Amino acid sequence: MTGDDTASDEGVPTLTPTDPPDGATPRKHRLLLWVGTPVVVLLLGVGIFAAKTWRDVSSSPYKTVTYSVPDAPRLVARPGETVYRIDPSQSSLSYQISEQFAGRSVSKATGTTNAIAGDIAVNPDEPAASRAGTIVANIEQFQSDNRLRDARIRSDFLESHEFPLAEFTTTSFVGLPAKLAKGSTTRFTINGTAKVHGVTHAVTWSAQGTWTDSGLNITATTPVKLTDFGIDHVSIQGLVSASNDAVMTMKLRAVDPAKVRIPTVLTGSEAPKASGTGPSFSKVIQPILQDHCAECHRPGQVGAVHWELSKASDASSIAEGLATVTQTRYMPPWPASDKGVALAHVNRLTAQQIKDITDWANAGGKLDVPGTTPIKPAPAVAAMIPRADETLYIPKFTGHADMENEYRCFVLDPKITKPTFLTGYGFIADQIPELHHAQVFLISADQKRNAEARSGSDGRPGWSCFGTASMPGRPATAGFSRRKSLGFAGQSNLVAGWVPGQTPTTFGPDLGFMMEPGDALILQIHYHHNDGKVTPDRSGLTLQLDPGTSKRLKIRVVNPLAPVEVPCATGVTAPLCDRAAAMQDNERLYGGGSSFIENGLLMLCGKTPEGLTADFNGTVAHTECMTTVPESGTIISVLGHMHTLGQAIRMTLDPDTPSPKILLDIPAWNFDWQMNYTLAKPIHVQGGQKILLQCSFDRSLDPNRPPKYIMFADGTEDEMCFGTYALVPDNQDGPIN
Repeated sequence: MTGDDTASDEGVPTLTPTDPPDGATPRKHRLLLWVGTPVVVLLLGVGIFAAKTWRDVSSSPYKTVTYSVPDAPRLVARPGETVYRIDPSQSSLSYQISEQFAGRSVSKATGTTNAIAGDIAVNPDEPAASRAGTIVANIEQFQSDNRLRDARIRSDFLESHEFPLAEFTTTSFVGLPAKLAKGSTTRFTINGTAKVHGVTHAVTWSAQGTWTDSGLNITATTPVKLTDFGIDHVSIQGLVSASNDAVMTMKLRAVDPAKVRIPTVLTGSEAPKASGTGPSFSKVIQPILQDHCAECHRPGQVGAVHWELSKASDASSIAEGLATVTQTRYMPPWPASDKGVALAHVNRLTAQQIKDITDWANAGGKLDVPGTTPIKPAPAVAAMIPRADETLYIPKFTGHADMENEYRCFVLDPKITKPTFLTGYGFIADQIPELHHAQVFLISADQKRNAEARSGSDGRPGWSCFGTASMPGRPATAGFSRRKSLGFAGQSNLVAGWVPGQTPTTFGPDLGFMMEPGDALILQIHYHHNDGKVTPDRSGLTLQLDPGTSKRLKIRVVNPLAPVEVPCATGVTAPLCDRAAAMQDNERLYGGGSSFIENGLLMLCGKTPEGLTADFNGTVAHTECMTTVPESGTIISVLGHMHTLGQAIRMTLDPDTPSPKILLDIPAWNFDWQMNYTLAKPIHVQGGQKILLQCSFDRSLDPNRPPKYIMFADGTEDEMCFGTYALVPDNQDGPIN
């Protein structure tokens, strides 16, 4: 193709009593969780991490698109040429990619957009001199057979709300005949470039075309690799994995614009396509949504960043997506296995409920109620949502863009003047892409004074607090007399936290953390700036508070931990594959406490790096630690925490006895769904009993991660083996016996 001539074309959670300040919007993210009565939810949105650093962008604002045709540069005919313009009503751009859903065979996914425009100038006497202007397609309009897939691809992979247009530029036609004859089909090659996702890459199209009196018909295909265009490998952990290799196909019908009117707007339809009758929405589907979905996906809640459910039409708009995630049992999220003790509120749909959703979707997701019908949590679910008696926000905080991981602590003071129970809470997440996790610690009035004196000392709100939020001063008692634990019990006075999959939490009708007059809270937030973008954050907490005179039992949180030693994969060499160099790098990133934590865990657990890596097979590493129950009491709930290389985690009570009890077993770790698990029958334990914490890590879960020897450390790219259980002490006041 020769140079072309162009002419311009004219043609917070709703629990808060008031709105969060500065436009703060609630959101979802990760790390240390709490223990309490979990709200039964069905997170039907697709939580994506897998091949991506945590970067959670809501698909909800992008699930509906407009169907205008993009503008493309227009060619001006040269002598001997006829200019044809692409008719979008008869043309398309499509992708095809292999995908595999959990438990299913590999299949092909295809998405198509008709919003394509451009000019082609045909010179029948000198075909090699024929030209094509820039062809432009709106990939925001890609539609497949699954609108949930479309929404996630638009928001998380193509990012088509930011990069809505694909541009195709031709540099040459190869293989055209000496003369073009009308009605004959010609096979040829198109060389050029494609600009997708803001990245330009060379492409070669295999094409065939036919020139007739009425216009030009061309079909062209080209193989592409997603990563060539800066598009992450499409992988939704536990649900679906797609190939990096795709095929793009253009089917073009170009006509003489002087003779045919070219449409500028298309009629796109996202309405379900009915294929028969299905169960009643109001009688069958709506109760499932109210029981299992509405609490988590109502506006402002954790699941709403993936799919917002406030009215009936929200469900019908992605009916086939709901069928997919429930058929594969990716949803509801319940990573825990059935091994060990029984867990309460097991969050799984029955086979009949899954069939009902599937039948309803196959029938077109039809509604028998107005689309505006509100979908609200069922009364039993709503009753478990904590009150927002107090709402506290951190000062507006702007992180450092050059710090990929930043830990910041803030004092939140509920102004406690008399003994008060903290009986529930909700985390208000403001800047979603930059939050990794949150932990909440109870501090005394003495510690509060020291914390307030430290806050702002570096010219910014709060203070840097990698590793720990501990503060000098007499510690808060949490209503207990000061006493030592029998062995290491983890982080002192941890009372709450937030990790992926969390919703507002109540601790039960007869449980709570005691706060004495003057006590306050430290909110520790892990910010993760993985893209160099920093936005001022104003996250916070809602607190449910009850009088200290109420008949409640005081609880404490215990954190069994284990060291982490994961060498680089077999055959991989790099400076940071050396353990000492990696430790030094951790100290640079997170301070000297980083080496203290890992080496201290090795000592406490009686392990060595050599011992823990002896069975490393080049991909999978294991760790474990035998821990001690700090005092007699009753375990009521458990959870586990690892990062993105986590493979499995298990906690076992009395592991070396004839009657071990598995408290928690997660055989396929999912970073996105770090859930609270309440024991169906609380277990009484004696101080000194043993609990074995075991974790495994798999480097193949993120093969493109920069090579480094991984240890227990603060960063998202590091790892943790972190257990938590809630203990109601037998002795509610005096020293440990």
